Amino acid sequence: MLTAAVVSALMVGALALGAAPLRAQAGGDGAAGDAGRGRQVYERYCVQCHGARTDGAGEVARWSQPKPRDFRQGIYKFSSTPYGFLPTTADLDRVIQNGLYGTRMPPFAALSTRERRDVIAYLQTRSPRWRTEGPSTPITIPAEPASTRAAVTRGRELFEANCMKCHGDGTGNGPSAVKGMVDDWGMAITPANLTLGRGKWARTARDIYVRAMAGINGTPMPESADALTPEQVWQVAHYVQALGGWAGSTPELRRFAAQLPLPGAGEPAPADTVKP
Repeated sequence: MLTAAVVSALMVGALALGAAPLRAQAGGDGAAGDAGRGRQVYERYCVQCHGARTDGAGEVARWSQPKPRDFRQGIYKFSSTPYGFLPTTADLDRVIQNGLYGTRMPPFAALSTRERRDVIAYLQTRSPRWRTEGPSTPITIPAEPASTRAAVTRGRELFEANCMKCHGDGTGNGPSAVKGMVDDWGMAITPANLTLGRGKWARTARDIYVRAMAGINGTPMPESADALTPEQVWQVAHYVQALGGWAGSTPELRRFAAQLPLPGAGEPAPADTVKP
């Protein structure tokens, strides 16, 4: 049985490998990835967590929460496309480059563009979805309006009406969360603590907008495109941005948001699973 120290060593090794990538392959930026080369990249950098069969059952997976992705299902949490649709190559590339904050998925920015494209091509051979479907068109992101006190105030009201059941006062302590939530893989899941100023994927108000609009595949986080207007989603994004030290937030709006009544200070919303 592996000890915690060995697990840590494996993770450090994975990060170290990211600093010494395989030899860059030839080809222009517009070239498609090569799945054969991508398998070599995968076996060097990804197999420890995602497993030899790309089933998310690598030797480090048992110590990981959330669990590594099972690529055979073709379900990816973080996408710029609408809920339920496959992500774009750029979506997958972003996760590989930046990693997922607060998880065991480290950033692999040291991999070359060619290597990232190749490993994405390999992952796209692991689920039949890629043979029968294509990525949807990314959601449209209108120009970001100014973040003002009025926008933050309205955003708090919309947050209470639409987000509080899971996210509670912003720390992820809503009634649905307290009751217990699971994702599509049957694993316990906790709503994001939005006061940390950083999400697994999201960093800015624009990112918050995308996540609110598109939802998070495989989780109880629904898309808001049918429930809220783009203006309202921006207001929610600016309120969330003011809950913590998110990139682009200002001390003045953070102080202002802290003075507003906490969501749920009145009648609590009923607990449910949110996702239809």
